[in-house]
Amino acid sequence: MEVEPKPDARPDRPNESAPTADDGSAVKRKPRFTIGKIMFWTAVCAGALVVVGASGGGMLSEIMIPFNLAAYLVLICGLATIIRFPKSLDSWLPLGAVLVLFFLLLPLSLLVELGDGKEAFASLVLIIGIGLGIYLFIRNVKRMMRTGFSLTVAVYHLATWVGWMVLGFLMLIFSHGWD
Repeated sequence: MEVEPKPDARPDRPNESAPTADDGSAVKRKPRFTIGKIMFWTAVCAGALVVVGASGGGMLSEIMIPFNLAAYLVLICGLATIIRFPKSLDSWLPLGAVLVLFFLLLPLSLLVELGDGKEAFASLVLIIGIGLGIYLFIRNVKRMMRTGFSLTVAVYHLATWVGWMVLGFLMLIFSHGWD
């Protein structure tokens, strides 16, 4: 008695067909675009346009546009990320970096005298920002390999890094004096 080999279950073989709705087995696919996602990103983009458009004239306000936009995106995408992934380190790490920046580094920068010490401190903030950006990029790549791409988390990480770097550049500019 000869046993016939079982066919491979992969649908990419030429002698087998992919399951259809007529077979009684439904193929479930995760939707890429949903109405909720489209509404969320429409609101995010509309709010970003308002933040950028609300900037007045002058050189300082033009420098502050990227910081204001980054702060807005960190707030909106950060909240969405924390709600979607409350136990993930990807949700809480950028928030921790922002809190460290505002509650530790900014008061410390006010204690440093105007001059060389302030310039070195601003350079240190920029170097920490470069390290933070590299770390967040690596976290994003690892997360994408595990669970797939999330635009909300990617924008949250990018906006955190951009806000950190813009603030570091502003500290560097003001360490030389603003004339």
